Amino acid sequence: MCRRAVPPLSKTQRRTHPRLGITTGDPAGIGPEISLRAALDPTLDGACQKILFGCWDLLSSRAAALGLPFDFVRIASSALENEEALPERCVVDVAAGEIVTGQGSKTSGAAAARNIIECVSACRKGVLDAMVTAPLNKRFFQEAGYSFPGHTEFLAHLTGTTEFAMAFLTERLKVVLATIHIPLRSVADNITPELIYRKLRLIMQEFPKLGLACRKVAVAGINPHAGESGLLGREEKDCLEPAIQRAREEFPQASIQGALPGDTIFWRAYNGEFDVVLAMYHDQGLAPIKLLGFGGAVNVTLGLPFVRTSVDHGTAFELAGQGIARPDSMINAMRWALRLLQC
Repeated sequence: MCRRAVPPLSKTQRRTHPRLGITTGDPAGIGPEISLRAALDPTLDGACQKILFGCWDLLSSRAAALGLPFDFVRIASSALENEEALPERCVVDVAAGEIVTGQGSKTSGAAAARNIIECVSACRKGVLDAMVTAPLNKRFFQEAGYSFPGHTEFLAHLTGTTEFAMAFLTERLKVVLATIHIPLRSVADNITPELIYRKLRLIMQEFPKLGLACRKVAVAGINPHAGESGLLGREEKDCLEPAIQRAREEFPQASIQGALPGDTIFWRAYNGEFDVVLAMYHDQGLAPIKLLGFGGAVNVTLGLPFVRTSVDHGTAFELAGQGIARPDSMINAMRWALRLLQC
């Protein structure tokens, strides 16, 4: 069963090509240039409409500085509600303020947030089919007054989503995080049987909607050797095992294994033994993803009422404006968005 929670089904069905809303991230970072390069990538020509959300003047000047063709049409967000054909590449002009390339600020953080808000609004109206996001900087995002740890939590807030998770996808390894942007010292206190059960349930509900396999699910332990039968920590026995058993009873069609040692579980999944791994904390799941698929991995938010994909890297202020930032992850995020829309 495919997810189609946005209201105007008939509109998206009538479109010749899907519309991707592409937020250009923190305008002081590499987001604008990787968004431009990805939208101009010839391998995506004709596959979709690329609707960038960002400052028109900043994007056009950044394109000129980098020697990129600025083959875009400037539109207002209200133009998206007209189902007549739009050009393949458009920019929804969102004011950015005074931006210094390579220097993140409160102003650049606020601009990144406005891009997201505009794009989410369009997705919720059904005038876009999916959202693809360039990176924002958490510090400057929060300095701008947005008290969210990152993109994922902000998107959940904007859509009223209470059950959500951060997932990372490559062709051979798929990982979902039980906890996201919290300090390592807080992880164990946040791992509860209810939390783990809810994340397993979310996997079982959302992966099929996205056309992703989830018949073989593995749960990583939090302690060395998955607790060694309680000798190295009780979290596996007290929190993970009850949650896993509850999920097995609710989803008997799936093989849910765990808790398994974190030092081998990802290699086993990479080699096809599991469809997806539920990791306990951010770096436990992201280290293998970035080792095995850096630049090719895509961040997907489970639970939203629309498809959202993102890059697997940050704002890289030190690279901004130099023409050396690679758009590979952004291109891949767009390809994955199109793939997930085909379920």
